[in-house]
Amino acid sequence: MITVTTGITSTGAILERVTAMLEEKLGLLPEEVTPQARFKEDLGLDSLDMVELLTIVETELGTAVDDEVALSLATIGDVLDYLAAHRPTGAGA
Repeated sequence: MITVTTGITSTGAILERVTAMLEEKLGLLPEEVTPQARFKEDLGLDSLDMVELLTIVETELGTAVDDEVALSLATIGDVLDYLAAHRPTGAGA
């Protein structure tokens, strides 16, 4: 099981966190998990996998992600960009 750590602030740390979850959950190789990788088409995530990923994203932000926004997150890069843009205020950089 992956331990959730809140307050991740650097894009590199966010990528490491998402990569670790995808490697553990889906058995993907690190080189498969790139910002350009599409969740469904390239990585084979199903709807349950996407819910789990969204839960991690929400935990990292400390807030719920709007359903419309969640549907727009198609690549790992989309998640990284979203997390970087919505970092909690007052978090260390």
